[in-house]
Order: sequence, then C-alpha cells, then structure tokens
Amino acid sequence: MELSEAESELRATAAEFAATEIEPVAVEFERENKHPRDIVRKAAEKGLTSAALPAEYGGGGLGITGNLVVREELYAADPGIAEAITGSMFGCEIIAAEGTEEQAERWVRPVTNGEIITGAAMTEPRGGSDFANTETRAVRDGDEYVINGEKIFIGNGPIADAVLVFARTADTDPPHRGISSFVVESGTEGFHQVELDEFAGPGAMSLGRLELDDARVPADALVGEEGEGFYQAMRTMNGSRLEIAASSIGAARGALDRTIDYISDREAFGDPVSERQAVRHRIAEYEARLEAVRSLTYEAARDLEEDADLAEEPAMAKLLASELAEEVASDAIQFHGGYGLLDEYRVEEYLRWTKIAQIYDGTSEIMRDIIAESAIDG
Repeated sequence: MELSEAESELRATAAEFAATEIEPVAVEFERENKHPRDIVRKAAEKGLTSAALPAEYGGGGLGITGNLVVREELYAADPGIAEAITGSMFGCEIIAAEGTEEQAERWVRPVTNGEIITGAAMTEPRGGSDFANTETRAVRDGDEYVINGEKIFIGNGPIADAVLVFARTADTDPPHRGISSFVVESGTEGFHQVELDEFAGPGAMSLGRLELDDARVPADALVGEEGEGFYQAMRTMNGSRLEIAASSIGAARGALDRTIDYISDREAFGDPVSERQAVRHRIAEYEARLEAVRSLTYEAARDLEEDADLAEEPAMAKLLASELAEEVASDAIQFHGGYGLLDEYRVEEYLRWTKIAQIYDGTSEIMRDIIAESAIDG
C-alpha cells in the first residue's frame, strides 16, 4: 500500500528513532525492568506518541495509518520500549473524540507534549474479555462521583498520571448500556496504582492493577454522557486491533531480521546455516506471510479512515498477525539454539510479547468468534 508523504516521513523518523534511541539501550531496560520515561518523552518530541491524535491538540492528525507505521518500526527494535512509547497515550483517543475541549486540553495535549502518561482501564479480575459486565461502580454524589472496584492488567497502570476508568453508573438490560468513563488522576484519594511485579512480559512495559476504594472524582471527570462508555470503547476497538496487528508485524520483522543476521554468520557441520534449504524455505514462507498480513492490515486501516463499517477485517488482521509473530519468534529462538534463550540476543523477548498481543483488546478466541459470526451467521 502506498503511503502519503507525511506517513513516509513519519516512518523514516520512527526507524531512525528506533535505531538511535531504542536499540542501544534495549537490553539494559529489559534487564533492569524499568519504564523508559525519558525515551517516551523524546519520542513525544518527535511526534511518535500521538500520530493519530487530532492536530488541534498537538497530535499528528495522520489517522490510524500514522499509528501503524510508527508501531511497525518501533516494535521491530524492541517490543517493551515500543509498548511504553505507543501506550503512553492510552485513553486519549476517546477523550479527544468524546470529551469536551477542556478535557482534551487538560489531558490530551500534555500527552502529545510528553509531559504526562495516561492509561485506560477496562479489564477486571472477574471479567476478562467480558467488558459488558463491568462491576466497578460509580455513584453520583452531588458534584462528584464515588468509584469503587478493581481493574487488572492495565498498561501504564502503576505509573500513569491519569487513567480513563470505565465504571457502571446504572444497572441496565443489556448491561453494556450502563457503563460510563471517567478520568481519574494519580494521587486521587482512594485510587491505588499497584505494579504487577510477577508479569512475564518485556521489562520496559509497566503493567498493574488499580484499586478504587471510595475514590472521588469531580463530575467534570465524566467523559461524554452517562451510559456511553461501552460505545466509546467499541468505537476505538477496530483501530486498536489494527494497531496490535501492526505491532505484531513489527515484532515478527525484528525477530526475523535478527535470525537472518545470526544464521548468515553461523556454521553447523561445516556449512553456513543460511544455506540449508529447510532454513531458507522457512524464512521465505515467513517473508511471504508477513507481506500478506501487512497488506490486510493497512488496507483495513485505510477503509476505517474512510468511515467504513468494519469488524471482520481488523479481527482477521489481529488474529493472523499476532499468531504469525508467535511462530516467527519461536522459530527465531530455535534457529539461535541456546543463544536464543539469552536476553543479549533479544529474540526471547519477542516471543514473550507475542502472547500479550494475542490476549489484549480481545483474545484470539474472541477474534475467531467475530470472524465466524460474519462468515457463518452473515
């Protein structure tokens, strides 16, 4: 798919940033399990955290495709640092699209400037993918809402300066009609941000759980109207799934490139590993499949940018890309032999990240349900 001049320039900027700012420190951040906040700030200065956010709030205004080109380049360099960069604006697309101008100025613009990091909290311990049955509750009390509940597996959860929290404001039938969204700022009394230390993903990622115990937020923290939260999230979901697909393509590309470099220098039983037909055919197959899923992903992004009503194509892209990335990363370890298990060679991190891609924003099983509903039920 042909990119616009602005998109091509953004891809070049992302590639250069990945080579100069991410690659040299990737192993360090992986080993130390620390969030790369300074790198995130530098990425924001280059426009890499907000390519799709509206220009009027400091974003790039390049639509979904802008996010895709950034993600593909950054995740090829290092999935953990890339996740920290691209996830620094979680929730901002909803605030910019559904909130007031005052809310966007307060929370979106500082993200585009690299001043703050945000998060979005949907998943709950008992809910998993069943977002419609959110149990966290927000009750109006005068000029405030009082929120109680728990969220889990929240990107940036422990470090976010503000989190878009989805909570039930009414008991409705069907239940998804009673969900609303609120911006809860770090430091709010009763709002506890807890690191998930046992998380097996890349070290630079920050994942946590949120505990809300009579957390009070002002009424103007409500984004949109009561009962709109589920619909707000669903309106961004197809774009998010394409972003995960692009991230998976980037991760697969990174693992594959490292493998090609390794086998080109490695000999086994007197012959270069790269000359063995079984190896060459496996690499060729991955190259072809990556190009195919890339085409699907970017074409679906263009359709979404033209307001097409899509569900099946983003689900297909996420399913195929994330599972292909797992295959590529697993084989990358195999081709490296014992070295593939050392963080110095980097490929084992790609494999750990691919399992994340297969779970969040709808598991692979949910993606299959969406595709089957379209194919079988029409």
